[in-house]
Amino acid sequence: MKAPPSAAELAQLAKKMGGPRQLIAPKKVAELSSKADAEIIPFLAENPNYVRRPLFDTGSTAFGGFTEDSRAKLEALKRG
Repeated sequence: MKAPPSAAELAQLAKKMGGPRQLIAPKKVAELSSKADAEIIPFLAENPNYVRRPLFDTGSTAFGGFTEDSRAKLEALKRG
């Protein structure tokens, strides 16, 4: 991704991932725990270093992070 995701793009990803808190980088979760859900998307749009990476959008679903679950989902997509 050449440019950080916009607030609109983050909102779409949040819907697919189960909420805006799913977009927060794991090491930054504690820092943002006091923010309301409605505040998270605008904050992440302005502070892209707080966004979980990598993010994968398959069209119907989205997931992210360097987790076993993400790796399994990617492998399943490769196999078709």
